[in-house]
Amino acid sequence: MNSILKNSITASLLAGASLLAACHREEDPFAGTDSYITGFRLQQGDAVFHAAITGEVITVTAPEGFSLNRARATVTLSENAKIYPDPASITSWDEEQAFAVTAHSGAQTAWKYTVRRSGVAHSGAVLLETQADVDAFGRRGVTLIDGSLIIGRTAGTDSITSLAPLASLKEVSYALTLNPTCAITSLEGLENLEHTGGLLKIGETWNNTLPHLETVTLPALKTAGALSIGNPATVIVELPGLEHVSKQLELGCPLYQLHLPGLQSAGSISMNVYTSTSTSLAKISLPALEAVEGNILLEGWGSVTKVELPALRKTGGFSVNAMPQLVFIYTPKLEAAAATMTFSSLDGLTELSFPALKQAGAMNINCKNISILEVPKLETLKALTLQNTPLNGIAGFTALKTAGTVTLTNLPGGTAVHIPASVQHIDVLEIGLTTAGALIPEVHIAGKNIGTLRLTGRAVQTKISGDETFAGLLYLQPNSSDLLFPELEGLGEVDSLYVNAASAYDVHIKGIRKVRRGVYLGTLYSGYPRTFSMPDMEEIGGHLTVNFPYMTNTAMDSVKWDNLKSVGGNLTLTINTKTAKVLHCPALTTVGGDFKLSTGYDYSTTYRGFETLNFPKLATIGGKLTVYPGTATAARTNTKLTGLHGFSALTGVKAIEITRQAALTDYSGLQKAFPSLASPENWTASGNSYNPSYRDLLDGKWIYE
Repeated sequence: MNSILKNSITASLLAGASLLAACHREEDPFAGTDSYITGFRLQQGDAVFHAAITGEVITVTAPEGFSLNRARATVTLSENAKIYPDPASITSWDEEQAFAVTAHSGAQTAWKYTVRRSGVAHSGAVLLETQADVDAFGRRGVTLIDGSLIIGRTAGTDSITSLAPLASLKEVSYALTLNPTCAITSLEGLENLEHTGGLLKIGETWNNTLPHLETVTLPALKTAGALSIGNPATVIVELPGLEHVSKQLELGCPLYQLHLPGLQSAGSISMNVYTSTSTSLAKISLPALEAVEGNILLEGWGSVTKVELPALRKTGGFSVNAMPQLVFIYTPKLEAAAATMTFSSLDGLTELSFPALKQAGAMNINCKNISILEVPKLETLKALTLQNTPLNGIAGFTALKTAGTVTLTNLPGGTAVHIPASVQHIDVLEIGLTTAGALIPEVHIAGKNIGTLRLTGRAVQTKISGDETFAGLLYLQPNSSDLLFPELEGLGEVDSLYVNAASAYDVHIKGIRKVRRGVYLGTLYSGYPRTFSMPDMEEIGGHLTVNFPYMTNTAMDSVKWDNLKSVGGNLTLTINTKTAKVLHCPALTTVGGDFKLSTGYDYSTTYRGFETLNFPKLATIGGKLTVYPGTATAARTNTKLTGLHGFSALTGVKAIEITRQAALTDYSGLQKAFPSLASPENWTASGNSYNPSYRDLLDGKWIYE
């Protein structure tokens, strides 16, 4: 009823009431001025509805679907007041009505009658196993189920063909599940459903459930606790009113039509079909989606060419995988992705752009045809992985300031890796190349604070250009025997150096003069390297560990470090070859910690051990000197070393232990070091050709006679 008509009716009612009041005033001396309705009720059969009276509005509350037409009205008025029209003459109590009440004095008041509907509630879970159950429950007109609703059995023959009797239902407080024994072809009967508090579940991808339900349409559904549609027969999903899903929204059916125009938020979104599933969906579009607390996963949609999320501002994670026809991802407003963003196996995608992205947890991109990557506002990343993509490193991250681990694997050869000028710090920069091909010629790290620069595979051949001092760990792990130590341009000092030479024939660490902390050079594998050296190394602030215990394919006649002067920590040399006879460190003066020296051992024709140890300037060892064969097997000994003349300059050491040198008879090279031993407990000689005691050395018995 429009406002003009209501005003006209009210005016007419007041005019009619005025005439009646004038007639009665001439006969009745009472001068009352009240024009109130003080009580109002309707009776329909045995049901009685008492109205609430607020101001000049009379409101009757009746259950949804309950008709009040032809109900009998009982009205209480102020003393001697009159009402027009007479309520007894009205039958349409399901509609609004207008009344005029005239006081005995002639004062008039307009009143309005209205009806408010209350739902018919059912408390507790509802299980509808047969069509008869559906029909009977539908006759109750229930609008709210304060519990779960389960329709159909989990197994057995089809028995439910229609949900039409449930048309009154508007809300299910907990879960709503459609089980396999539903033979329905549509969701007619749930067209008024507005809310489910728990999971609304329609089919499962791995079961042949609901084989006749091709279309899922819920026009009134606005909110759901969670929503899962995995029915393998469903090809159309239309949820035009859906605005919010508290937890997961999951779609796993072979769609060709998807309509979610109003979805604004979700706990998480998973749209995942098996890559072998036939689907003809051309576009995934969620035009109103603004926020997803958890992850967005889009995977396996072989026919989708576009993903459009124009309103999305924030999400937890964002993954798009295994969609070979995809050419376009549109997220112009995405500002934050708190977790990981992953894009892989998207062969049709050549460009990826996030123009508004300012915050992301991590990003993984593995797409062989992406040549343009633009992230102009992103400043921080916990991790970034780019692999198998024709990209120029991280050049597209023009605002990036800090990153955790940046991994660049199998990027195209021939292009140098440049770090954007904005970058202030990267915890780990890893560059790897696992297959043969054009190598990355150069990595520019000048002016960059990088915790670890890690080159793996064939990427160790890459030239590194940087500042004189690299305040991080240089980690090298080649995967091919023909690879050499990388050329260093500008670098002369690094914080730490780690070389795992398991696959390299020749490892020569050139250019580095100083390592602030430690150096590890070695492998546990047999046969590599053939040769190794540190020709420019002068100073190592921490530990130096060289670990080549099984070198079967060597081409060295000596191990020689001409310029090494000092090792601040422990010096551990485990070297066993069949060709190298001499270990020569002519400039070494100090070892700050323990010096554990493996002399090698005889074993078949594979290894032979050193014949000469030469440390002519080594004056102090801060800890213990240990000379042993480098193996725990008692039967394996060095049979070449006869004397320790190479330690003739040593004057300070805390303890000495010499073991399993089967040809050793001359200890005279230790005469200057012996006085620094504080007690007999600091001297051990066992398993050697000659094993002098502490007393023997005090007595000058340095050579076996």
